[in-house]
Amino acid sequence: MEEWRRSVWRRVLDEFRMVEAEVSRMEDELFRLMREAEERSGCMTPLYNLYESGDEVRLTADLPGASKEEIGLIAGEDYFRVEAPCRSPLRGGEGRRYVLHLRLPAKIDPKSVRARYKDGVLEVVAKKKVAGYRIKID
Repeated sequence: MEEWRRSVWRRVLDEFRMVEAEVSRMEDELFRLMREAEERSGCMTPLYNLYESGDEVRLTADLPGASKEEIGLIAGEDYFRVEAPCRSPLRGGEGRRYVLHLRLPAKIDPKSVRARYKDGVLEVVAKKKVAGYRIKID
């Protein structure tokens, strides 16, 4: 009976390894396709981090070489869109742009969005949209 269990677990682990290898192959293919699309369009996706905390959604995006006057930021209830020229010598020179369009993990109040740009990093903070308010009854 013990040998049978080991055999079953070996087969299960082999299946997981095959799935893991396939996911890795698919990731590699996705990133290859993204690089090709960036090269054809002249647009690049900047490095970014998007996360939510209690009542906020935060985005940080690396936009080296851009000036704050050239950065376009649009916020909707469920998305951020960032565009900026890319002048990094490591990224291929002039004529290229950073383009980032993100669906947000929670709805936000677009009027609450605050952004700052310092040392090549854009930081965007938005308050989550409140679905309802608790009303105190006198």
